[in-house]
Amino acid sequence: MPKAIKGTVFYTLPEAAQELHITIGRLKGYLDQNRLSSERIGRTEFIREQILRAYMAKRGLTLE
Repeated sequence: MPKAIKGTVFYTLPEAAQELHITIGRLKGYLDQNRLSSERIGRTEFIREQILRAYMAKRGLTLE
């Protein structure tokens, strides 16, 4: 389940991969290629909801 931190919704990498219907390995490849961006909060890497939505909109997908 996504986490809201100070009004911003964040997805962990496993959650984002599930939404995109891809593996975590492929998602990490997208991050390495700068197709998506993430940020580390503590020890966990997150992707902002608006970044995930924008990426999915480009590909004609919707966030479930």
